[in-house]
Amino acid sequence: MRQPSYAKGMARRDEMLAAAMHAIAGAGFRRLSLREIARESDVEAAHLVYYFGSRDGLLQAVIERWDADTQAARAVDALPDRPLDFLVEHVRLNLYVPGFVHLLHSFAAEAVAPDHEAHAFFRERYERVAQQIAEAITVEQDAGFIPADLDPADEAQRLIAVSDGVQLQALLDERIDAVALLAGAVEALRSLADDPAVRLSDESVPQLASLRKGIAAST
Repeated sequence: MRQPSYAKGMARRDEMLAAAMHAIAGAGFRRLSLREIARESDVEAAHLVYYFGSRDGLLQAVIERWDADTQAARAVDALPDRPLDFLVEHVRLNLYVPGFVHLLHSFAAEAVAPDHEAHAFFRERYERVAQQIAEAITVEQDAGFIPADLDPADEAQRLIAVSDGVQLQALLDERIDAVALLAGAVEALRSLADDPAVRLSDESVPQLASLRKGIAAST
């Protein structure tokens, strides 16, 4: 008898999470009190507290959903022998949803404090992203695109630094071409490739493009 009720509760949680994600993408980080998220999402604040515990718990859940959707798209869209292209596509399509990019960077900065509720979450998240990028670099080393003597872990950290930095700069100054700068960093790594170019198109990453543009269209 409890299972239908549990399933209904999880479905309601998912609905609220999707509504909050769209509200955050449109409003940006600067307005994110729990009450304001509830108003933008057309949800009672008490319901958000019940399902997510706190403002920070809700924001973490939203980022976890964003990451899960990204990983699902990566499994489908990433090129087997040039997986670093997906990193650049990811940044390109993130910029359709600047409010969410603002959230990611601002919330991560808040979580630097060791006693912050999301501190462990962001540490694990950065470690996971670094591992995935290092694995992508290894794939491209095996394909003969990237010199074998480069350390994948070190290069992954550099690409994360470039990716985070150019996205933040693009939020501050629309003249900054974050995509071109990150693509240039990837192409520089591919010094052994006959064709190092990163080629970008929605058709190359249909699942990711649908996700990001779907959120952007609803804001």
